[in-house]
Amino acid sequence: MGSSIPYLISDQDIDTLEDFLFEDDMVEDTLDYYGVHGLICSSVVGPIEKSDKELTNLIFIDHKGLSPEQWEAAEAIITKLRNNISSELSIGNTIDLPIYDTDEEHYEDALINWCGGFIEGFLEDESEWFARSQELVAELLLPIMSLSQLFDDEDFAELNDNQKIMDQFEEQLPELITDLFLLFHAENK
Repeated sequence: MGSSIPYLISDQDIDTLEDFLFEDDMVEDTLDYYGVHGLICSSVVGPIEKSDKELTNLIFIDHKGLSPEQWEAAEAIITKLRNNISSELSIGNTIDLPIYDTDEEHYEDALINWCGGFIEGFLEDESEWFARSQELVAELLLPIMSLSQLFDDEDFAELNDNQKIMDQFEEQLPELITDLFLLFHAENK
């Protein structure tokens, strides 16, 4: 029998988090679990370490109706999620993205939402991301930016219309996450 890792996310944790995210009075563009995972992943791999409280505030910025107990429960789940992502990357594993467990019917939405959450996290500290090596960071972020479908300029439209390139971008996601993590954190290991 394997040992239980205390920061693994359970289905109940995901359901609880989504219940908080989709309270009746929430704004329409609220992140779902995939978006939250993407945002937390960008925080872990990026150059600026955010506390669990900062991440919770960022994710639930428009959620004024949560009770103190709900905030505490949400922060505990975010802590588990951040610790899980961080520990996997720190020991050299690639991240098993939650989109891969999604049924085919919802896969594309999950992929778009995960990438959108990641880009939202990146945009929070954009100048710090580019301070290391703007060209390399831009190259590594391009597939995620394109898959997020947040950008509608001509260059992205051209990429998004090429299914072969989009499929390649999608396949590269776990390695891109690892490469970004190593870019910002390799000297710390």
